[in-house]
Amino acid sequence: MQENVLRMPGMVPILATFAAVMSSLSILLPASPAWVTAGGAGASGAGLVTATLMGVTVLTQLVAVRKMLTYIGWPVTVCAGTLFMGLPSPLQALSSDLWVVLLSSALRGIGFGIVTVCGSTALSILIPSHRRGTAVGLYGLAAAIPQVIFTPLAPWLIEVLGYGFVLSSGLIAVVGAPFAWKLGRLVEEQTSAEPSGEGVDGLGLVILRIWPALLTLTLITAAGGAFFTFATELGYTPALATLALLCLTAVGVPTRLYGGSLTDRWGTRILMTPILGASSVGIAGIGISAGMEEGSSRATVFIVSTVILGIGYGFLQSVSMVRALADAGAKNGAGAAVLWNSNFDIGTGLGGLAVGAMAQVAGFSVAWWIWAVLVLAGAVVMGFGDMKSSASRRSQGRC
Repeated sequence: MQENVLRMPGMVPILATFAAVMSSLSILLPASPAWVTAGGAGASGAGLVTATLMGVTVLTQLVAVRKMLTYIGWPVTVCAGTLFMGLPSPLQALSSDLWVVLLSSALRGIGFGIVTVCGSTALSILIPSHRRGTAVGLYGLAAAIPQVIFTPLAPWLIEVLGYGFVLSSGLIAVVGAPFAWKLGRLVEEQTSAEPSGEGVDGLGLVILRIWPALLTLTLITAAGGAFFTFATELGYTPALATLALLCLTAVGVPTRLYGGSLTDRWGTRILMTPILGASSVGIAGIGISAGMEEGSSRATVFIVSTVILGIGYGFLQSVSMVRALADAGAKNGAGAAVLWNSNFDIGTGLGGLAVGAMAQVAGFSVAWWIWAVLVLAGAVVMGFGDMKSSASRRSQGRC
């Protein structure tokens, strides 16, 4: 009988730390832009808040985290991530001035960048490879559940309890600090006997090893980012848009969990390309619905297509992370974690920009069709690449 992943050293601290930080992110993600809008900053100011948060997150992931781990160690770094994410949150409640919220969001981006990289790196260090898929699925669950609960709940809480309470509730990330400290200690104990930096490749070489996982992640998160950005226009009524968003996020809960678990049994290559190809069907369906007349038929096509996209969106996050960590090799887990997390955020932002630009020129229907073709092309390229790689390994007498 296989050991329960939840009982493995480090798994509970990983999940508790990440869930606390994701709860803080999820409740402020809609609240902070709404706050500056209410203060007169307008749509551009609201967009700048989210852009600042994610931009600083990516910069932290790419530039700062590995240096922090080297110079100040795991316990201090991970704990600092939870504090950076939580403590600046009440600052926003003091004023709706744009500069105040941008400062707070930038500090929170530092914390989010730290925790996302450290969490996925810790998985690669503490969890054996034969159980890593299940661990990644649980890690995805720790992200998905706060998103499903807090993101839709935030507008209602603002109406009932006010902006001050909701913005200050971002402090919940601090609850993860004790778990973060314990996690850092466990990782340092695990790695203390290993020669520091021995055999570690630069990010450029790691990219060459894990590009299929990164390409898959970028394509699917771009579709998700575009959907989150333009759900109101695609849904054409507030009720339909809300239902679609709930479908996308809710479907992501079980699929992120089982997407990771299935890789322990089947591996990543047999799952990743077919699911990416199937996701293109959902993306194309959204394009079809955008070109239909308003009514029940359009609503049905839209919701069914959203569910298909949501399945791929959840599955591929877990599958691509497992593959990235596996393809990178044991010594390059930190580099793979940096690249996976930064590509997630880049893809999310890219989707809104790319689909928005195409829609501006040719309309939403054509824009989503184009993205569906790109996703399908990516699946075909990676499918042939994996087939060629498998044939090469068989010819050399390897599994």
